Amino acid sequence: MATAKYSRTDTKGKLYVDCSECERGGNGSDKDKCSCGWQIKRGRQGGCFLGTLRAGLTVSSANKEVSGER
Repeated sequence: MATAKYSRTDTKGKLYVDCSECERGGNGSDKDKCSCGWQIKRGRQGGCFLGTLRAGLTVSSANKEVSGER
């Protein structure tokens, strides 16, 4: 499995999914695209805590959010 480059877990353990790595984002294959991320294909252009990672992607423990990072 490939590792997600921009998605991460926050300090509370919640998964933040970048639009470019989301199933409903610009690179995803879901028929019902997200109203915010349907055209985003590059990383760090947006994301949310409700998205689902595309099939084959995992979040590594190195992708944890550092305190103070926005």
